Amino acid sequence: MAMKFVITYTSRAGGSASENVAGAEAASKLLSNWSPSQAATIHQWVQRCDGNGGFAVIETENGGELFKDLATWSAWNEFHLYPVVDVLDSMPLMEQALGVAKSVL
Repeated sequence: MAMKFVITYTSRAGGSASENVAGAEAASKLLSNWSPSQAATIHQWVQRCDGNGGFAVIETENGGELFKDLATWSAWNEFHLYPVVDVLDSMPLMEQALGVAKSVL
């Protein structure tokens, strides 16, 4: 079963201005030659306007491939990964959970 994730990433801090520029150039070169795993569907990938990171909504059944994709970029970015469900899919589940919780009150 495919699972959706929201991924946030921020640029790794540190380095001199020239080191940061060299790192950004290397990341840009990697991006021009890189393709994400075919096991994942990227629904949205956006960059923050301040240039310090971004967000992606990804769907996959293969956690190992997701790990590999993120590990490829870990020299430049720090990641936070959040499993998510669509709101309309969550409502019946929330009602069930509230029913269980309510049963012990």
